[in-house]
Amino acid sequence: MRYVFFIVLLLIPATSYAAELRLEQQPSSVSVEDTFVTSLFLRTGIDVINAVEGSIRFSSSLSLVDIRLQGSLVPLWISPPTEKEKGVVTFAGVLPGGYQGEGNVLTLVFKAVNKGTARISFGSDTMAYQNDGNGTSAKLFLSEVSFSIEASSGIPHTISLEEDTLPPEPFTPVVSSGEPFGLEGRVLIFTTQDKNSGIARYDIARSYYHKEKEKNLSWNLTESPYVFVSGDSTHYLYVRAVDRAGNTRIAVVPPQEFSIISFVLMWWAVLLLLVGVSSVILSIRFYRR
Repeated sequence: MRYVFFIVLLLIPATSYAAELRLEQQPSSVSVEDTFVTSLFLRTGIDVINAVEGSIRFSSSLSLVDIRLQGSLVPLWISPPTEKEKGVVTFAGVLPGGYQGEGNVLTLVFKAVNKGTARISFGSDTMAYQNDGNGTSAKLFLSEVSFSIEASSGIPHTISLEEDTLPPEPFTPVVSSGEPFGLEGRVLIFTTQDKNSGIARYDIARSYYHKEKEKNLSWNLTESPYVFVSGDSTHYLYVRAVDRAGNTRIAVVPPQEFSIISFVLMWWAVLLLLVGVSSVILSIRFYRR
């Protein structure tokens, strides 16, 4: 009986115990001009996983339309899924406390642009890490997809995606020394998450006013860490997170050094407020007479 038990164990696939990153495509039949989704799933097996990273590569016969994170089991993206290089989506996410089970990591929306064979696969940098405090690489099985793209049917298949109307999550930029990052002077550290369409970019602007309107600011593309330039320390710094749907979230960093201009503008605003309030009070008293 003992020998039968060991034989059964040998017959069970090793992937039953290994963690798995699996790509699933919907629908399975694709024609030119069709839009379809490919989802990335994590199945942990017997391991507890606390991080995944890597890249997803796709054929030139496909065009990436969107990346969706709605319903993702990853709460913290160190490197949000992005097509930084044509045909390659890179990602790196952390699952604090570890995760065991099966769930969606991300969803890619593609459009078929050319007839032929298409492949969506993983790069050699794709890894999963155990929640053991040592960052041990987990034994990982990768399941990819390959399929044929047929000639256009004349009526392209489209998919309906829920519109993302929610802004990125609130965040608080931190002013720090640039020394730990090999940079000189002050730097600004910031990051946030967007659980629907994902973060597309960060912008930065500055003003002497604390509550400047978004449309009145002069925005420039930036990334973290942002190195302070001349004049930044005496201004309010506005950091804007923009998701793929165009929704924004703004965080404001107060001046790090005293500025006479900011001081005058602040008290000028207070004076105007007092004048306005006084005018309203006098108007009410006048009409009561």
